Amino acid sequence: MKITAQLLLGSTILLSTTISTQLSADTTISNSAIETIVVTGRRDSQPIENLIGAIGQINNQDMQLIGHQHISQTAARLPGVWLSRGNGQELLAAVRSPVFTGAGSCGEIQTSEDGLPIRPTGMCNVNQLFEVNSEQAAGLEVWRGPGTVFYGSNALHGVINTLSPQIERNYLSLETASNDYNRVKLGWNQQRGTQQWQVAANGVKDGGFKDDSGFDQQKLSLKHQWSGTEISSDTHFSAVNLNQETAGFIRGENAYRDPLLWKTNPNPEAFRDAQAFRLSTRLSNISNISNTKDDLSEWQITPYLRHSSMTFLQHYLPGQAEEKNGQTSAGIQSSHKQYLNADTSLWLGADIEWGSMWVEEFQANALGTADNVRYQGQHYDFEVDSQQFAAFANLESAVSSKLTAEAGVRLETINYDYQNNMLAGTTRDDGSACNSSDGSCRYFRPEDRSDSNDNLNLHLGVNYQISPALSAYSRVASAYRAPQINELYRLQKEQQINDIKPVQLKSFEAGLRFYNDALSAELNFYRMNKKQVILKDSDGFLVNDGETTHRGVEWQLGYALNSNWQIATAGAWAKHLYSKSSPLNGVSVNGNDIDTAPRYQGGAQLRYQPSEGMTAELEWLYLGSYFLDAVNAHKYPGHNVLNLSWRQSFEHWELRLRATNLGDRRIADRADFAFGSYRYFVGEGRGVLAEIKHYF
Repeated sequence: MKITAQLLLGSTILLSTTISTQLSADTTISNSAIETIVVTGRRDSQPIENLIGAIGQINNQDMQLIGHQHISQTAARLPGVWLSRGNGQELLAAVRSPVFTGAGSCGEIQTSEDGLPIRPTGMCNVNQLFEVNSEQAAGLEVWRGPGTVFYGSNALHGVINTLSPQIERNYLSLETASNDYNRVKLGWNQQRGTQQWQVAANGVKDGGFKDDSGFDQQKLSLKHQWSGTEISSDTHFSAVNLNQETAGFIRGENAYRDPLLWKTNPNPEAFRDAQAFRLSTRLSNISNISNTKDDLSEWQITPYLRHSSMTFLQHYLPGQAEEKNGQTSAGIQSSHKQYLNADTSLWLGADIEWGSMWVEEFQANALGTADNVRYQGQHYDFEVDSQQFAAFANLESAVSSKLTAEAGVRLETINYDYQNNMLAGTTRDDGSACNSSDGSCRYFRPEDRSDSNDNLNLHLGVNYQISPALSAYSRVASAYRAPQINELYRLQKEQQINDIKPVQLKSFEAGLRFYNDALSAELNFYRMNKKQVILKDSDGFLVNDGETTHRGVEWQLGYALNSNWQIATAGAWAKHLYSKSSPLNGVSVNGNDIDTAPRYQGGAQLRYQPSEGMTAELEWLYLGSYFLDAVNAHKYPGHNVLNLSWRQSFEHWELRLRATNLGDRRIADRADFAFGSYRYFVGEGRGVLAEIKHYF
């Protein structure tokens, strides 16, 4: 008989090998074939062994086994990736980087679905991954390092790309878990001639691990696919609604270990309500008149429309102002690939985007005297219209039978038209002065204005096939991110818009990949330098003169012990440092570790799969220690967690059990030191989830 065994590379399915077995004790391996396809690096599929760059992929089988309640549970299997969970569905992301915080921090890493950014360039959100139906996704891909020229602003440290749901069998599933967690999922598809229709939907009601910290969430993905003789289309509509009661930080050194504080919520009043939808249609054509690459050309055009809105309480700031924001945006991605000859292809493309964005902030609470600089009343109310245009070219050539080279260039420009709907300046909302030495309040609202910036990105890479099983690559690239509208126009007194410029990054990386029938391995090295980094100085103002360096090593290893047992490990060592910055409280932090940047992180999985229908897996995850502040005076010691998963499939039914944090360890999902105290988002203790799924 024949079975298909999948090798794990750092818990990422990267190889698919067909194994022929006999019904005797002897087992032979034959007909191996590398077939894993990735799509994040550019706009067509590409075998992993030919990729010039580093990418991690969690495939559909692993996504179903994990069945994450929060996407951080899946992303933890990828080296150099840390989606630091906040409360509920909140998170902060790190990809070859520290965990970023602040108004524009989400701009350091591009977030996409099927290659389309889910937010306009100038208005990302640190928690925006909850706007994607990752719970039913066909896969998760994370490109580590600056994106290729197919991506523009925001793809500095990496690209998190979710593959939209692809339903293969109709199903209905019910889940229940610790802390009053209940979820229902529906997957349905139907083929009618050349058309295919699909529905993927899920709804969650979570009671919350901490007091007053539950959430309700609903997600819907509708897809229509059509294939003609020369043109195909893929339409996707996605919608999400989130109503969350947010738990705040608990404070005090090692408070996350205190049984009296562990589940408390200092901010029961905090909340987040958010809605989003996206609509896109990808049109593509492949013509091959003479059936040779010399005449083959491919093109894609993808128009899209997006909308999102959010209201939340800024419980982490004095005064707890309420923020409302939203955006409506539309755009077109286009690209054309032409084979110049059998060994060389040229990509040409253009991307256009329009956005209409708005932000409001109102503080209902009074702090101290009526003239406090964080005054009671309206702080901001502004709108920004954006126009973005980019053109790119990418040349790929097989220089020899072993050497492949790639070079690309992207020119991008973005313009913001800003309109202030309040009194300009640093007064209160009624024009009166605050009780400060110069009468100014904390918040500065600029006059109406327009701002624009241009950028040129380059990348060059080579891949060399040392042997049939071993290859090596190297790549140099540049990347940038435009300032976010909250960095440009949501200012504090004495700040100037002209001081905020695009962040620039230059990167060098190299790697080795090895594949055979039983072993898969990858080793990556990188170094990145950033300039014009947007940081906060001692006065809490945004400054744009910072410089940071980032270097590290990443590894992934998968080994099939036999046809039933597989082991995998993935991890990273990294050093993220301030190389130039303004003094913080009079202290230079040059040469210090950037806060919330562990030197080590990783994990391992041991999987037992005695038959096609049964899978069991023990997982170990490790997060190393990290500093909580830029002066490196406070530290979190790190933690270890064990998880156990089991799944059994029958003809029309499937059962799944998952136990998380088996040792019931007291951990912090995230820690920092701010406003004079340690602050922790506490990680969940031991939890159990059970799912029953019916196929129909």
